[in-house]
Amino acid sequence: MQTIVHACSSILLRPNGITRYINSVIDLQRSMGHRVIFITDAKPAQTINADETLYCNIESAYRPNWRDGHVWLQVDRGVALDIGLAFRKLDVDPDLVVVHDLHSYLGAVAEVDEGIFIQHESDVLTPGARYSFLSDEYLSEQINITATTSWRVGMTVHSTNIKPRRPVYTPVPFVPVKSVVEKTRGLLYIGDATERKGAREFMAMARALGVTPTVITHEPDALIFADAEVHTFGLDQRAAMYELMAQHSVAYIPSRNECPGIAALECLQFMPVVLDGEYAWTQYLDDAGAVRPTGAGILATIDNLLKSTTPYNPQLLDTWSRNSQQFWRNLST
Repeated sequence: MQTIVHACSSILLRPNGITRYINSVIDLQRSMGHRVIFITDAKPAQTINADETLYCNIESAYRPNWRDGHVWLQVDRGVALDIGLAFRKLDVDPDLVVVHDLHSYLGAVAEVDEGIFIQHESDVLTPGARYSFLSDEYLSEQINITATTSWRVGMTVHSTNIKPRRPVYTPVPFVPVKSVVEKTRGLLYIGDATERKGAREFMAMARALGVTPTVITHEPDALIFADAEVHTFGLDQRAAMYELMAQHSVAYIPSRNECPGIAALECLQFMPVVLDGEYAWTQYLDDAGAVRPTGAGILATIDNLLKSTTPYNPQLLDTWSRNSQQFWRNLST
């Protein structure tokens, strides 16, 4: 048995893909018999599946900036310091340290010599684009660190502008579920209302197709989704979310940048997933079975899939998932 530490700041522990990613890795490592400790700066607002959680504060000391109705992250040295203090509560020297955001890296690097810095936030997967929730200072510091750190840098996708000295492939260790459910619904979207996620493009596509789509989001009151059937789920409601997802025929997720794109993987369990092939990040889901048309081909592809009577086969996702789990098993031994 090894002792494995994961760390992420409270800033990013929301009902999002990063938290689901962290729990997926923790679940796999615990299933291997390892002891897993989670470290953060404040009491987590979300359920983390670790054996033990260490933190400094009951509430997060971070005070975010806001831009266009969304958090615009800046570097907060106090949060990084609190994570470093939480590391000092460890009762053993960990065999592996995995950090999931810039603040947890800054806190951990002062306390431990070696680890893996996972790139959830880099947001440079589409060259020349700038669709982000990160301030320029935050993004610049992260890019500089990935180019110079002696730590391994975990890459959740193959295609990226970040060029670390010691890259290691760290896809989400996704475990698909099986479901045979009658397809009673048509088009599905999972994501927030931001420009980066492509919410506007999705709603425009639904109108062009003449369908009322389903939207799963943590922003159920967003006006952009007014014409959709909107649902929201907590992290502890995954079974209910999957039950709803399985009823759909097609998912369209037009995100511009995505790390690691776990929503697309979740949809691929049950239905074809259409991505906008114009964006570089989508290339890493080729092997998982996603469809990547561009331009006018997107509407035609979705329309054909909505009308198709061919049963969906997630065989490519199954193979991709077995490989992703093996990558993490190798890293965890």
